[in-house]
Amino acid sequence: MRRLLAVAFAVTLAAPAFAWGWHGPHHHHHHRGPGYAWAAAGSGIIGGLVGAAIYNAVRPESSVVVAQPQTVVVQQPQPVVVQQPVVVQQPVVVQQPQPVVVQQPSVIVQQPRSVWVEGRYVNQVQPNGTTATVWQPGHYEQR
Repeated sequence: MRRLLAVAFAVTLAAPAFAWGWHGPHHHHHHRGPGYAWAAAGSGIIGGLVGAAIYNAVRPESSVVVAQPQTVVVQQPQPVVVQQPVVVQQPVVVQQPQPVVVQQPSVIVQQPRSVWVEGRYVNQVQPNGTTATVWQPGHYEQR
């Protein structure tokens, strides 16, 4: 797209130089002679040739794609061969009995230790049959 704009710009700048004729751009004639038409035609042709040369110089190269024919390979069907089944015998597995291990029971003797038990409220039944909630303070227990 940039090249096309550059070509159009170059042709726009070059075309007036060829279209002015033989006397320059500021020569005013109301009556033009018979040679004016030929000069204008020649200027147009020269401008077209210059524009075409510039365009051909900057246009992108066209890429030609040549398609190669593909080779077609046709394979003949292979004959079907039926084989007799192969019989494989499974090996005989003989299991050895596992040795019996008798473990002696182990006795772990733990020394009792002192454990702190938090205080709590407990319900106590009074001798008259009523229930009263009393505070039982914390204490150590042997466990």
